[in-house]
Amino acid sequence: MSPDPGSMMYQVLYLLAYINILLAAFNLIPIPPLDGSKILMGFTPESFNRVMYQIEPFGFFIVLGLLLTGALTPVINMFQSAIISLISLFLPS
Repeated sequence: MSPDPGSMMYQVLYLLAYINILLAAFNLIPIPPLDGSKILMGFTPESFNRVMYQIEPFGFFIVLGLLLTGALTPVINMFQSAIISLISLFLPS
């Protein structure tokens, strides 16, 4: 049984799913210490990985600066669209 699209329960579940997808998309950004950087390091040469390890202590400030300037918005939207497309493959029409 699924909730009625106009009900409060539906709206809460929709909002929780949206926030979860947004956080997953944010976490896939390839800037240390986010998980996207670990995934990227699996496919790049050791010399690049050393650079990533060196900037990791400053990653929080890099991410915060990019968020405040809005530079990460297109990246987050791209990952969010990819996640939603993947999820929609498994949902009934």
